[in-house]
Amino acid sequence: MSKPTQTDARLKELDELTTAIHEQRGRMETLNEAARNLMEKRDNLNAQNRKIWQEAKELKKKRDELNDEIKKLKEERTKIYEQTTPKRAELESLRKKMDGLLGRTSRSESATIKRIHELDWEIQTNPLTLTEEKAIIDQVKELEEQALVHKEARTIRDRILELRADLVGLRATANKVHEEVTNLAQQSQSFHEAMLAKIKETEGAKTQADEAHKQYAQVRLELEETQRKNDEDLGHLKVLHLTMKQEKEDEEKKRVEALLAVETEAAMKKFKERKKVTLEEFKILKSKGLI
Repeated sequence: MSKPTQTDARLKELDELTTAIHEQRGRMETLNEAARNLMEKRDNLNAQNRKIWQEAKELKKKRDELNDEIKKLKEERTKIYEQTTPKRAELESLRKKMDGLLGRTSRSESATIKRIHELDWEIQTNPLTLTEEKAIIDQVKELEEQALVHKEARTIRDRILELRADLVGLRATANKVHEEVTNLAQQSQSFHEAMLAKIKETEGAKTQADEAHKQYAQVRLELEETQRKNDEDLGHLKVLHLTMKQEKEDEEKKRVEALLAVETEAAMKKFKERKKVTLEEFKILKSKGLI
């Protein structure tokens, strides 16, 4: 087996570089396609994430609007409760006062008035001694005092009824406000839970987008490294082509020079032997300065 020549080594290197460059270009096409797909995936996920965030912000806005309304209703309910407190205190005070007044009378207001009228009639129609008349007048005075108590009690009773009606109305209003607060609170909670679900959804989309970007960055790094190696190999290939071209030219030059040397030696021999040389041989000898 003959020993490999420098040309053989050069051709082998040329073949290896060409194959490597071809494989690198194929790999770069694959990487470019993968990078485009990953970039598109990342951008789509980011767009999806922005959309979900916008939906979450809208839900938060609705929740906050409801919470503001709930706050106002609670303030209204508090004001209602504040109105009931003094009314309850007044009602309780009037009840106690009523109990005290009723304890000072032994009969109803109508019976008291009737008895006063009866005693007045008795004084006017019956002949009475001074003692008897004085006793009846004292009795009338006592009954009139009781009548005044009944009148005051009636005024208090009317006020109690008025306070009770006010408290019933306030309680009904407070209950209505409370129902509205409860209903709005449920709606607010629904919006809040929906917002949290959207936020959780954005976290998933962001994780996927981050992973796609990470993969994209890795592919870009590999692509850049492959491109760098490809550029490097292309440079080597160019140098190799130039080297092989130069070596071929040098070999051709050596071949021509060797052939010329043989022809020169043959022509010189003929010239020395005084044999006829051709015009071409003469030119060779002349160019060499041999004649």
